[in-house]
Amino acid sequence: MDNMNFNDQDVNGKLFSWRYHPQRYITKENVLDYYQLYSYVDELADSISGMVETPSFNQFLLESCQLLANSLDLIHQGYFDAAFYSVRQAGEVILIGALFTNLDNAEREAKYKKWASLESFPSFSKLSGMLREADSEYRELLEQMPEIDELICKLNRRANKYIHKQGHESFYTKPYGMAPESAGRIHEDFAEYFKAAVKVCAIFRLAADPFPILRSDPECEYRFPDCITPEFSQSFIEECLGNEFVKHYIEIDYYRNWVNAIKSTFPQLKEATYNVSNLHYIDLSNIEDTLDELDKLTLYEATAVLFTALFSEKVIAIHITGMLDAFSNSARLSNGLYLSDMSDYAEQLGGVNVPLADICRLASFDTSHEFSPVSSFITSFPIASDYVCVETDTLLDDNEVVLGQKAAEELDWLWSRIKTGQCAMSELKETALYKWIKQNV
Repeated sequence: MDNMNFNDQDVNGKLFSWRYHPQRYITKENVLDYYQLYSYVDELADSISGMVETPSFNQFLLESCQLLANSLDLIHQGYFDAAFYSVRQAGEVILIGALFTNLDNAEREAKYKKWASLESFPSFSKLSGMLREADSEYRELLEQMPEIDELICKLNRRANKYIHKQGHESFYTKPYGMAPESAGRIHEDFAEYFKAAVKVCAIFRLAADPFPILRSDPECEYRFPDCITPEFSQSFIEECLGNEFVKHYIEIDYYRNWVNAIKSTFPQLKEATYNVSNLHYIDLSNIEDTLDELDKLTLYEATAVLFTALFSEKVIAIHITGMLDAFSNSARLSNGLYLSDMSDYAEQLGGVNVPLADICRLASFDTSHEFSPVSSFITSFPIASDYVCVETDTLLDDNEVVLGQKAAEELDWLWSRIKTGQCAMSELKETALYKWIKQNV
């Protein structure tokens, strides 16, 4: 009986004598391409939606991405059962987010309250059935692509063998000599399971809205003035979603309805005009395309284009204080400096050809570390109640200053009318400024 009473030292010694560390199952970089797998997670995380309601689908999406990232850390350390479990959790979490997104407000609130208060909640399979019943678009997706339903149903079967420790293959404590062979099979199973989980997460992401695919659709190209969601890369589509999936996806009514809505809402711009609208980048080499579509831009974007074209090769950037910063390829690259009250400082220093370095000193803005030497010049032109600050690489001459002042005077009256809805943006094309630029570009 005395032999059964171990003290702490005996217990610790006994444990240390038989414990196997999962280090022997560690995954080397030449077995799993960690950078590639992490890149899938990054791309999925970047695909956050700007459309869905609270409780935020994006939060569930990002949590799934975190779980996928955790699984890569775990498999690398050798904790393969925990790695498989983390991957499985990723699919479950995003499914819950997709379900909340597709319920009506009353049911969503009730289900969300139950989930948040840690009450009993349905299993993965039951949640999938609930989503099928609640979301006609998701149901259509499954009906037209039955392989998705099959993938979701089979996703956890192999992983559960590791998670629930069925069979000696899933044991850490089996004979050491079998470890290398077992590790290889574990790595293969994990990589397959991981990519399948990424695909499922991406499918649930596309059930929220189709923008990661829609943005690269030729029918929708250059139509989005601003969109929070980037498109899925071709490599992500080929290696995770699959080209066949996308081929079927873009044919379903859910997707086609989105395409038609985008086409009827946003005009298709030329690439140069789109870059002004989306990136605030003004390409002087294609300025004629942008001038032709000037009325498809906002008032501030159109004004930035006109002043860039007016002074052409000297312009680095156009700053409409508090409203817009637009950059050009006509002169050297901008240092990216932004001051919310730049026009106030420029006016205090004369308003014409004011060294930006002087403005920084007046604003007590330290540029000694963050930026290269500030050597550009700011000329401020008042329009209505705003100021257009033109940043140039060299000094504007007297004739150019006069041109800018005349342009500002003409736009002053038009700005007020456009802002109050008394005339359309197309009126900009009737100005003397616009006609002069068109003749001289």
